Amino acid sequence: MVKGRFISVNPQRTLAVGVAVLLLWGASGCSTYSNYPAGMEATIRKPLREGKKTDYQKRFKKRIEGGKEEVLFSMELGRVAQMEGDTAMSKMGFESAIQDIREQEDKAKFSASGAAAQTGAVLVNDKAIPYRASDFEKTLVHHYQALNYLEMQDVEGAGVEVRLANETQKVALDRYKKTIEQAESKEKNVAPEDARDSNLLPVYAGLDEIAGSVKYSFQNAATYYVSSVIWEMMGEPNDAYIDCKRALEIYPDNRFLQEDVVRLGKRLGMREDLDDFARRFPQAADTPADGTGRFKGQARLVVLLEEGFVPVKSEMSIAYPLFGAGSIGVIALPMYAQAAPAAVPLTVLVGGTSLGQTVPICNVGALAARALEERMPGILTRQVARAVAKGAVAAAADNSGDGFSSLAVLLYNIISEQADLRSWLTLPAHIQILNAWVEPGTPTVSLGGGLWSEEVTLNAGKTTFVYVSKIDLAVYSHILVQP
Repeated sequence: MVKGRFISVNPQRTLAVGVAVLLLWGASGCSTYSNYPAGMEATIRKPLREGKKTDYQKRFKKRIEGGKEEVLFSMELGRVAQMEGDTAMSKMGFESAIQDIREQEDKAKFSASGAAAQTGAVLVNDKAIPYRASDFEKTLVHHYQALNYLEMQDVEGAGVEVRLANETQKVALDRYKKTIEQAESKEKNVAPEDARDSNLLPVYAGLDEIAGSVKYSFQNAATYYVSSVIWEMMGEPNDAYIDCKRALEIYPDNRFLQEDVVRLGKRLGMREDLDDFARRFPQAADTPADGTGRFKGQARLVVLLEEGFVPVKSEMSIAYPLFGAGSIGVIALPMYAQAAPAAVPLTVLVGGTSLGQTVPICNVGALAARALEERMPGILTRQVARAVAKGAVAAAADNSGDGFSSLAVLLYNIISEQADLRSWLTLPAHIQILNAWVEPGTPTVSLGGGLWSEEVTLNAGKTTFVYVSKIDLAVYSHILVQP
């Protein structure tokens, strides 16, 4: 017989302990990738920096089969598989992300199924909410899927993806305009920056500094340019011209965009536009029409260069007035502490002859900072509601006279106060382009003085994409030849 001693049990205390343990477990974020984002750095980003295999299927596949992060890790799977040359797995990952995003959007439109997650966010932290991709991330999903289709020599499939990418950007812009109109109808002449919470001005100032000249997170010149090139492959010069103009509006100093709008404008007979371009871009005014002059009988080479990794979010704790509780509380907000290093143009050579240097077309890190800024009002609302709710629970525990319960609530409040640092971490920091017409053949194309080189097929009247991702000293490349 096993003998033991009798232990008295206080039901209320037992309940308090049980609730505290459950809340502490939930607050620990154990459902998210281990020690996120440090776990991503150690198991995925660090090997990619070193040019090593990542075992991405093992890392991601379990996490895309349901759960709060399925969208996020589907995007990560698609991106890493693409860099490592597994086009089929990359395509599957992006297809999963696209499907999950559509399901989230449908639920948001037609049901209140997200209410439970929002409630969980108030009780624990924002990591209780299923990950929702930012608009710039949604656009880049289609951007990279289009490159997958080009790898498979399916230009029509690539066209579908860039059309979806453009629609994503249009929907985001229309939504933004509607939000501004609604704000102005309530209080006239209020610009978005004037409506910012004055208590968060240092936070916004930091994000503004990193975002730089990027006006909207959902306007992506690189995707518009890739779209323009694909339209030309499909024999749709008018669509190509429209998207190239959109890219130029975002990056007006990019000389390759300037030359392309002039080239396409002359082909399409856009006289008024050409007069405007001649005034704005005199250095590109003598660019011949498509298929004429120095372009006749030539092959088109488009270099798409990606650099580094997008910055990682960090946590910032700030004092904030809790108007509902009549006190000052401490809230934790996601933040970008510093910008990625500036883009470094690389020289491109064909057969040993320099074609010039790549030119920046998209600062992805700046898009990420602007996207966080656009989401900050919603994040702040949840954080304040959570701080007020936690304060009320702590006060009730103190009033109960039960020191153990008070300690449990205090520990929970400390551990659960965590900012949501989730984001698509394998995106590049910068995207650059080079566009040139060269003699057909199979010359050696090289970047950056020997950083990367390979024989490339260049066919007259056709386009070849050289798509290179440079991460520290590691280089990942794809050569996409128009069929």
